[in-house]
Parts: sequence; C-alpha cells; structure tokens
Amino acid sequence: MSVGRAEPPVLEEGALIAPGYQVVGLLSRGSALDVYEVWSEERLCSCVAKTVRPDRADVLRVRSRLLQEGWLLKELAHPHLPRAFETVEGDAPVVILETDVGLTLEEIIDMRQRRLPVTDLCHLGRQLASAVRYLHGHGYLHLDIRPGNVMAHGGTATLIDLSIARPPGPVRRGTGTQEYLAPEQALGEVVSAASDVWGLGATLHEATTGVAPFAPRDEDEREAFGRGDFLQLVRTAPPIASLRLRVPAPFSELVAACLATDPADRPTVLEVHDGLGEVLAASSRDREWVGL
Repeated sequence: MSVGRAEPPVLEEGALIAPGYQVVGLLSRGSALDVYEVWSEERLCSCVAKTVRPDRADVLRVRSRLLQEGWLLKELAHPHLPRAFETVEGDAPVVILETDVGLTLEEIIDMRQRRLPVTDLCHLGRQLASAVRYLHGHGYLHLDIRPGNVMAHGGTATLIDLSIARPPGPVRRGTGTQEYLAPEQALGEVVSAASDVWGLGATLHEATTGVAPFAPRDEDEREAFGRGDFLQLVRTAPPIASLRLRVPAPFSELVAACLATDPADRPTVLEVHDGLGEVLAASSRDREWVGL
C-alpha cells in the first residue's frame, strides 16, 4: 500500500518570506502555491504574499506562472483587479499583492440562506465583465473565472488569481478548474475571449442558484467527476428557472447564452456587460425584482 508524501511545513509567524515582509499567517495552500498574510515594514500595513510551495519549487511551469501573474498585476491597473506591489525572484519567487478585504464569492454563496438579489448579481457581473474586457484588451485571457476567484466587499468585486492567464490560442487539456472549464478548455483546444465569457456565465449561474452549473447532480455524475470527467462535455447547464423562481427572463437567457457549447454562440464580454445593464434598468422601473 503506497503512502502519499507528507505536506511540507509552512512558514511560521515572524519568518521573513522576502526582504521587508514578515509572515503573519498562512491564508491558503493550493496544489502549487502558498498564500500568506504578511506585514510590510516599508508600508506599515498588511499585504498578501504568494509563493511557490516548497515541494513545487523546482517545477518551472509553476514558477513561471507566478512570475507572470506578478508582472501582469504590476503592469495592469483596473478597479476590479488586485494590485501587485512587487515581485521578488529567486529559488522560491514571491509576489506581494495588496490585501484582499472581504470574503470570496464562493464563501458568500455558501453562507447566505437566501440567494443574492438580481440587482446585486447584475452589478457583480458588470464589474467582472469590465475587468475581463480590460484584461482581454491587453492580450490575456483569465481562464479561471469562478466564485472562488472573486473577492467581494462593500459592493465591489475583485477578480483575483491570474496564475494561468495567457494569450488566446491552444491550451493543455483541462487547463483551469474542472467544473468551470469551457468545453474548449476541457478538450485542450483553442481558447478565446469566449472562454472567459463561459466563466462569467458559470459564476453568475452559481451566484444566482447557489449551485455550480456543472457540479455533480447524482451518484453517476459524482463517480464521473471523481474520475476527472468533464460534465460540461456530456450535458448542458440546468436552466436557472428550474433552480430558482422569480428571476427575470432576460437575465436567465443571458446567463444561458454565456454557457453555450459552441464559443461562436456566446455573447461578447461587452454584450454581457451591457445586457446586465439592461436588466438593471428594467429592475429600476419594476421594483418587483428588487430585494429577492
């Protein structure tokens, strides 16, 4: 019987993760990266530090992705993307980011007993669409848009984690997060702006219903998902109306269009942004939809 490798230790409180940055505590550990809250001696404030896990430090692809994310977030400036303060290169690169205040959208969805109002969903979607269109304008796709990569606080959404961002083109099969991948990502085909539109649709679908559109629905799907199968290749997303009542039809139709199997059938990012604006405008005239 084989035994899995032990998890490598995390940095202790007070350790220096990079010159001038002292560890406060671990925020999260992923399959490739560790994320810490750190104290900046220069800025006299808390920051976020992303670094390669000790057991992945020799994986060139992991290091390269982290360095790219640091470069992108240092160069780009958008109110719904985080800022990178600096990137420290070395055996274990470290990217220093501004502190993300608030909860992830995933946490908000899990905690709420009632679903988010449609007006909130529209504001959320428009903010994410604005960040995605800006990113596309600079030649990059996000490719991992999902509730766990959205921070939300005080009515403001921030799209985080550009670790797999890349220009349009072919990708490795399954690049991204299993239940949120566009079909072309799952298949390892050419990705485009339409692939991020799929991510926007999947995020809005889950924020609306509380259930990811391609989360397993029964035992057969749970077994398939556990094998690494992509459910989006064998079925469509359940209609929002089947999971939540009293949602405006134009909103449901727009989200469904984002999840069209063929990328050519999906709206553009701008059409998503403007379509959600039209739903908002209609909601201001018809207060029936406000506060659901």
